[in-house]
Amino acid sequence: MNLNFSSPLFLFGLLGVSIPVLIHLLTRRQQKQIRFSAVYLLAQSQKRSIRKSRPNRLLLLLARCLAIALFSLALANPLFSFRTTEGFLSTSPASIVFILDDSYSMGTRSKEKTLFDHALKHISEGLQHTPDNSEFSMVLASSPARIEQDWTSDKPAFANKLKAQAISFRTTHIGDTIAKAIKLLESAKQKKKKILLLTDLDKNGWKEETFSRVATPYPVQVLDFSPLQSDNNKGMVQSIQISQEFLTRSRLLRVKAEVKNFSSTVNRMSLSLFLEGKLVKEELLDIPPGQTLVQKFSYPLTRNQPLNGKAQISDDALPIDNSRYFPFHPSQNIQVLVVDGDPETISHQSESFYLERALNPFSVSLSHIDPTVSTLAELTLRNLSDFAVVILANVRELPPNYELELEKFVLNGGALLFGMGDQVDAKYFNEHLGNILPVKLEAQHRFKEDALHLLLKNNTHPVMRVFSPKALEEMRGINFYSMYTVQAREDKKFKVGTWFSNQHPAVIESETGKGIVVMFLSSLDRDWNDFPIQPTYLPWIQRWTQYAARGLENISQQNLLVGEPFRKNTTDNKWIIRAPDGTLHSLESEVFSDTFQPGIYRLFSIPPDDTVEHKALTKLPQGAEPIGTFTVNIDTQESEPGKISQKEIKNLLKGMELEFLDPKTQTTQSKTTDGIPLATPFLLMVAGMLLIEGWMVRKE
Repeated sequence: MNLNFSSPLFLFGLLGVSIPVLIHLLTRRQQKQIRFSAVYLLAQSQKRSIRKSRPNRLLLLLARCLAIALFSLALANPLFSFRTTEGFLSTSPASIVFILDDSYSMGTRSKEKTLFDHALKHISEGLQHTPDNSEFSMVLASSPARIEQDWTSDKPAFANKLKAQAISFRTTHIGDTIAKAIKLLESAKQKKKKILLLTDLDKNGWKEETFSRVATPYPVQVLDFSPLQSDNNKGMVQSIQISQEFLTRSRLLRVKAEVKNFSSTVNRMSLSLFLEGKLVKEELLDIPPGQTLVQKFSYPLTRNQPLNGKAQISDDALPIDNSRYFPFHPSQNIQVLVVDGDPETISHQSESFYLERALNPFSVSLSHIDPTVSTLAELTLRNLSDFAVVILANVRELPPNYELELEKFVLNGGALLFGMGDQVDAKYFNEHLGNILPVKLEAQHRFKEDALHLLLKNNTHPVMRVFSPKALEEMRGINFYSMYTVQAREDKKFKVGTWFSNQHPAVIESETGKGIVVMFLSSLDRDWNDFPIQPTYLPWIQRWTQYAARGLENISQQNLLVGEPFRKNTTDNKWIIRAPDGTLHSLESEVFSDTFQPGIYRLFSIPPDDTVEHKALTKLPQGAEPIGTFTVNIDTQESEPGKISQKEIKNLLKGMELEFLDPKTQTTQSKTTDGIPLATPFLLMVAGMLLIEGWMVRKE
C-alpha cells in the first residue's frame, strides 16, 4: 500500500500518536518547549491548508454556476444553424410578393380553422417583425390570377387588406400567379426581392403549360399548409342530371347524382336530395375505394311549379364539394302549329294523326305542348307570332308569298320542323326556302327489301340523352322504307342529329338567324316507316319539339361552373339577377360575369321603362317578375386529393432559387442545412460539470 505523506491529514494523525509518548519521556521543561513547538507547527499547517483550499472553492462555485446556466439553455431547446433568415423575415428591408392560394381546396379543415385561415395568420404574424421600409404586394392564386394589392410599405393598411380576404370557390393557377408576381418584382424598390407562396400544393393548380413563360432570378419560398389539415377529403358530389318523365300521368322528376369516394377504404356516406330547402329523399351509400357510384332519385311532380334543389353528401374535411345544385322548371306549354300537307277524311290516315297525338297524348296537356292542326287552305288565316314551332308535315308547297312569312318567323327566333313525304316538291322548297333551309333536297329513295335503321351509337345529342339503353335498342329496330337524300349548300352550316344505317343523314339541324330549322328526312307518319306506332316515337317527337323551341336548353337549364359567364338568350326587357347570397345585380347587357359563388341564381324581368341604378339596387323594384333560374357549381378538379411533390415543382421552376418552408417552424427543407438541436449537448455538459464538482469536493 502506497501512502501519500504529503497529505495534511496524515501529518495530523502522526502528531496525535507521537506527542503523548514524548510528553512522558521528557522533562517538564522539555515538555514546555515541545508544546510551544507543536502549537507553532499546527498553526503553520492550518495556514498552508487554508491557502491551498481557497482556489478550489472558487473553481467549485464556478463549476456549479456553469452547470445551472447549461441546464437553463438545455430547457430552452436551442438550435444551431448556418441560416441567416427565417421564413420571409430578414434583417434588412425587402420587397416581398405574397402569393396567397385562395382556391377552395384551402378550405380544408384544420380543427376549428381552415388551411386558408392558417395562411392569413402566418402572414399577419410575420408582418409585425419585418424591418421598416420593407414593401409588400399580394397576388391571389385562384383562377383567374389577379393582383389584389400593389406595392405598399404601410403595414396596417396591408394587414387590413389581408383581413378582408376570404376563401373562394375557384380552382388554382400557380403558373399564371407566379408570372404576375415576377412582373411586380420588376418594379420593386428594394434590392432584396423574394416571392412567398402560401398554398396546399394541390396538384390541379400546377399545370405544366402555364409555366412555360415563367423564369426569374428571384428566390421563391414555398409554404405547404396541407400537413396541418385534420383529415383528408373523403368524397364529393361529382355531377347531377335531371329529367322529366313524360310517359305517365304522374309526371316524375328524375335526379341522377354521381358520388366519388377519394379514400382508400369503403366509404359509407349518406346522400340527401333537397327540394326548396327541404329534405325529401336520403340514401346510405357504400362506395368502393376510389370509385364513383351513381344514385337515382324519383320525385312525383304534383304542381307545375319550378323547383330548386341540391344533392348533398355527409360532411367531411372539405365541405365545399359536398353539394351540387340544380334548378328544375317543368316544361312550359309550347304552342305548335302542325301544317297537314295530306289530310284525309279518315282521321288516322291523315298526315297529322300520329303527330298530334304524340305531341299531346292525353286530354290534359301533361306534355306542356299545345298542338294546333291546320290545312294549307287555313294557313293564311294563322298568325305565326302565336306559335313557337311550325311543323310542315308532307307539305307540297306553301300558299303564294307565304314563304316570306315563314322566313321572317324563323329569322326572328321561331322553330321550323320539316317532315318528308310523297307530296313534298323538292324543287319548290329548294327555290323558295333557300334562305333558311341548310341543304338542298335531292331525291326520294325507296328500300323495299332491306329497310334502313337508325344509327344511335355514342349519340350524345341533348334530345337523345334521356333514352335508356333499352329504349335506344328498340329505336334501332325501327324500319324505314323511304328517305330523302340531300346536298349541302355552300353558304350554310348544319349538324347531323342522327344518321341512317346507309350513312345518310336522318335528322339535320341548323341555326338560322335567331331561330332553328330541323329536317326529318323521312315521313312523320306511317307512310315511309313504322316509327309512329313505336313507344319511343312519343318522347322522341316531344323532345325534338322542345329542343327546337329552346325548351331543353333554356335559361333554367344552364348549368355553369364558377367563373363561367351567364348569357341572355333574349334582348327583351331588363333583367335583375339575385345571387345565392341575396345580392342583386342589374343585367342590361347580354353577359353576366359575376358567377363566383355556387348555388341558384334567380332571374327577374322588369318593364323596359323602369330605370334601375346598380348602386341603389338593394331590393327588387315593383313590377319585377320571376322568369327563371340558372345554377353555378364548383369545378370538381380542385377536389382531387393529389399533391405535387417538391421534385415536380423544381422541374417546373427550373433555374429558380427555391426554398420549402414548414409553416409551423419556418425551417427550410432544402437549399440549406437543417438546424441542429443543442439541448442534448447542453445536458451532457451539465452532467460533465456535476462530475467535475464531485471530483473537486472529494479532492478538497
